[in-house]
Amino acid sequence: MVTPEVLGRTLAEAPDPQLTRLQLSRVGEHQGAREALARPEVLRPAVVLLGFSRAAADFLVAHPDEVGALADLRTRDREELDRELEADVEGLGVEAGLRRFRRRAMFRVAARDLLGAGLEEVVAEISAAAEACLCVAARDTPLAVIGLGKLGGEELNYASDVDVVFLHSGGGPEAQQEAEAAAAGVIRLLSEPTAEGAALRVDAALRPGGRAGALSRSLDATVDYYASHAATWERQALLKARPVAGHVDLGRRFVEAVAGSVYPSQLTAGAIEEVRRTKVRIEEYVRASGKEAVEVKRGRGGIRDVEFAVQLLQMVHGHRDGRLREPNTLRALAVLAEEGYVAEPDARDLAGAYRFLRRVEHRLQMVRDLQTHELPEDRPALTRLARSLGLSGPGELAEAYARQTELVRGLHERLFYRPLLEAFAGPPVPRPGVDRPATEELLAGLGFRGPAPAYEVLHRLVDPGTRLGKVLAHVFPVMAPALALAANPDAALTRLERVCRAVAGRPDLADELATDPGLARRLAHVAAASSFATDLLVARPEVLTAGAGDDSQDLDARLVGVVAGYAARELGPKDVGRSLARIADRAVEQAVAAADPGVPFAAVGLGKLGAEELNFASDLDLVFVYEGEGVGPYQEAERVAERTLAAVRAAGWEPDPDLRPEGRSGPLARSVAAFLEYWERWAEPWEFQSLLRARFVAGDRGLGRRFESLAGDFAYPEQLPASWVAGIRRMRVRIERERVRPPEAARFAFKLGYGSLADVQFAVELALMRHGGQHPEVRTRRTLDAIEALAAARLLEDSVALALGEAFTFLSDVKDALEVDRRVHAEAVPPAPEDQVALARRLGYEEYPRQAFLEDYRRITRRARRAMERVFYGEDE
Repeated sequence: MVTPEVLGRTLAEAPDPQLTRLQLSRVGEHQGAREALARPEVLRPAVVLLGFSRAAADFLVAHPDEVGALADLRTRDREELDRELEADVEGLGVEAGLRRFRRRAMFRVAARDLLGAGLEEVVAEISAAAEACLCVAARDTPLAVIGLGKLGGEELNYASDVDVVFLHSGGGPEAQQEAEAAAAGVIRLLSEPTAEGAALRVDAALRPGGRAGALSRSLDATVDYYASHAATWERQALLKARPVAGHVDLGRRFVEAVAGSVYPSQLTAGAIEEVRRTKVRIEEYVRASGKEAVEVKRGRGGIRDVEFAVQLLQMVHGHRDGRLREPNTLRALAVLAEEGYVAEPDARDLAGAYRFLRRVEHRLQMVRDLQTHELPEDRPALTRLARSLGLSGPGELAEAYARQTELVRGLHERLFYRPLLEAFAGPPVPRPGVDRPATEELLAGLGFRGPAPAYEVLHRLVDPGTRLGKVLAHVFPVMAPALALAANPDAALTRLERVCRAVAGRPDLADELATDPGLARRLAHVAAASSFATDLLVARPEVLTAGAGDDSQDLDARLVGVVAGYAARELGPKDVGRSLARIADRAVEQAVAAADPGVPFAAVGLGKLGAEELNFASDLDLVFVYEGEGVGPYQEAERVAERTLAAVRAAGWEPDPDLRPEGRSGPLARSVAAFLEYWERWAEPWEFQSLLRARFVAGDRGLGRRFESLAGDFAYPEQLPASWVAGIRRMRVRIERERVRPPEAARFAFKLGYGSLADVQFAVELALMRHGGQHPEVRTRRTLDAIEALAAARLLEDSVALALGEAFTFLSDVKDALEVDRRVHAEAVPPAPEDQVALARRLGYEEYPRQAFLEDYRRITRRARRAMERVFYGEDE
């Protein structure tokens, strides 16, 4: 008999004592259940279970005779589970027996889990129960059932989909028809919802051909598919393959037959491109949904990060080391540590983090027996979750979760780069796992197309016979991620070696690298991303340590700093544009000052320079204005303009004065009066459009500001003439028609083509010219600021503003990514697939980079074109 004191102490252990009282009351309405709950050996597990899982309470209310099952929570092996299931099937029928067994088994394990059972014990029994159900369902069929995913790894959670592949022996239409019907029957029997729910959520979508493929294939056809037609992700899925039901001998033959496809002697370049995505598998999707910090499975530092890191190492080394062919994540991680592929402390820490995250996932799913992976938002639910994990409350849970996910987030360095360091800077006789063959395998897995030459380069870089080699050996873990995640890791390594040769004779620079890990990281990012910035470092190694701030007089150092920031994804396109503009401004300032004007003289930026939206290879659109009348001042201004252009070119920039009145036919410099006369009498609408971005850059500040003011008067008319609107529309159409060749290339011409930067620019500038005269608050040179101001003033629809802003940011990033390497103009997405992969990787795409990038590109440019057309023609409707 349970006394009130015992009941009180037991309730205090519950994750939610108030919920427990309510659920005990519901379950106890049945006399038999009430009597069972009075037994101490039943009460304690019932309290912790009912105080957390509403699904368990619903089950026990529906089946009060099952309350007594909580008296025996001991671990059950597969044989005992089989006997239990057979008894249920005999007593209740197949369909009902499968469902009753599965739910009883899950809640029995859940109670033991909440009372402190280890993860391995819990997932093993959940998996064994699922296998028992599959065996009954596949009985008397011609099928072999292969478990994949968490079923294959014997690490199912409470609400997992059960990933399977069906196959059969023999061929021919009759055998195929029989097998497919049997497979459909297995799925239906286990997964069809009834009043008791489903026994298992069977998912056969990982089969050859996916959901469109045959439900079952013959052994030979399935083996041939994986050998000849399967994508890398499909072969990666077979890392977890394990026969679980049906004709198990046939299943074993399948697993043995596909081993060569799963663990090839050499990973192809295409495979490497896919499997190297270990750090952020689906982060873009999760981040876009706003769940990066709360998604236990796919979020930042989540379960999937651990699983895919382990799987990558298995694929890299598994062909040579059979012990790594282990479907279970924790057991595979242990083998990786034992064999020396992963440092033991790292494996131990990672396993601990994985266990914590899986326990959190289990708690989330046992509440309602639903497949969920998100941390709750409301405080009571967080409190219950924390208490179910033995933590005091939401605060301690948040701290523990952040600590463990940050640890997992660092697994890239822990699991891959530290073994590389040990291989190149460790003892003379390397331990197993970091010898040359293993290290070359690892380099291949990290994306190096030539692992043997890469090994040689790394070996030279960390030569302990030199001061720089010793320094690089110590800072290598900091540098390696940037090199391996480069668009072309082999080229990045070659560029790094070039810089190191130049630095070798400078012990002061080696000391700087030794004392500043951030400097070493920046060097790696520059080498990873940019040939032109590497050339600057090779020519002037001191640039590496020169100040890169806005107040630095070393423009090369500032430029290299922008490259490093962009390559590290610390600077976005907007930041890059402004940083480059400030450097260009300084180059023009120095050039004008060196020309020593003898008249009031100013350099004014137009285009991207005026808007402070430069890309790495942008020309500097400049016009020159002076104060004075007559031949003497004109000749002096022309001299200064010519010398300024020459000095800017010598500084490494390409000035372009062609937007001046009359273009190349006109004088380089004009007086203020000449500009005014031209604008009043001869200027075309597009020339007024260009004045929207006029910005004083260098020279006489008063004169420059006066020019800005006058230009604004012409760029923002009180009422935009219809002829100007028509002219701007014609100009946009003509640019695309005449400057994008062939016409079908317009779809991927991101500067001038369909949905391009030109679409954004023309739409925004037309809107500014329409409304800027009456609404001075929208006047700005910068595209994104203009979009924001126009939308805030309700002069641009929100959907149009969103589409234009997204396109401008995305396409500017694309342009920067293509120009950062060689600082050569780029106007279109490269046509070659391998170049598209490199571009996508430079933009930060991790999973299936080319496909994901092209999908985003098509979507964003399609919306931008529609938005442009809305601005161009919407007001005529």
